[in-house]
Amino acid sequence: MDEARCEELGRVVTSEELYIIENVRSLSFSCDECTIELLPCSFLKDVNLRKPYFKTRKGVNHKQGCDAEGESKISLRGAIKRLTSSEGFPLAYPNRFKLRKGDLVEPAGIIEPSGASTRRTDKTNSRQAGSNSRKSNYETTSFKSIVSQYFDFPHDRDRALYFEDIDGASYGEIFRKITSTRGRQKFLIQGDTQKVYYSALPWKLCQEDGDLLKIELSPGRWAEHDGKRLNERPYYLEIDFSAWPAQSRTKFLNEYRKVIELVRGTDKKAAIAFVGKQDTSDDFFRFNAVDRRLIAFKVFNDA
Repeated sequence: MDEARCEELGRVVTSEELYIIENVRSLSFSCDECTIELLPCSFLKDVNLRKPYFKTRKGVNHKQGCDAEGESKISLRGAIKRLTSSEGFPLAYPNRFKLRKGDLVEPAGIIEPSGASTRRTDKTNSRQAGSNSRKSNYETTSFKSIVSQYFDFPHDRDRALYFEDIDGASYGEIFRKITSTRGRQKFLIQGDTQKVYYSALPWKLCQEDGDLLKIELSPGRWAEHDGKRLNERPYYLEIDFSAWPAQSRTKFLNEYRKVIELVRGTDKKAAIAFVGKQDTSDDFFRFNAVDRRLIAFKVFNDA
């Protein structure tokens, strides 16, 4: 299986996250559908050849009526083709996002809901309805979950989504890719409204300068130098750590490094997504995030 609920983190994690989550062996996982125990497998990047996955213990099966394995296969198809039909989208998904209130200490790269997920509640209610109809969509407090939905189902980005404090009615309207300048443009105004912006990350790790970290984003202003086309002025996300809890800063930087290490030298890409805006008053190439809890990394094949 490609996903499981982690009891300690209080959320569903994907198999690819096993590469970057710390102390995997100390965590407990279960099926988000029927709650049986699941074991994380093949998550040592430099040792295992197979990609990470979850499995049941030997001789243990999913409970009767659980269709989690079927959902996993459907999700794999969603990476290469459109799943939405005249009957709608075949899986329950988060179609409402609201940020939890209060000053929390989670790392910015992994945003986690508090307590039990509303997803499990909705699944239970759907089964109790006694029909084989499609499960209800649900509200989430996990920014990471919203980001994963956008990248995992690239052909279904017209699905409905309400995102608190952002204008737009679908995933495609709420997310915006940061793009390069065009022709002889010196810069491109693209972040004048608050959106979920995202960009692929270069393999080069950016270093801290005191409390500031400027994460280079791959697009920017291209120029010819000695017959080579170079990214002369990249866009960047500026993060000010001065108000971050020390634990959150450390975990964020650790995940940033692990994500780059994971994709360096492979055909995969790493992306960063954040809620923010472009600095149109001082430096057009700078983006700022509005909240440390609204920054997430994602490994993907194509954006």
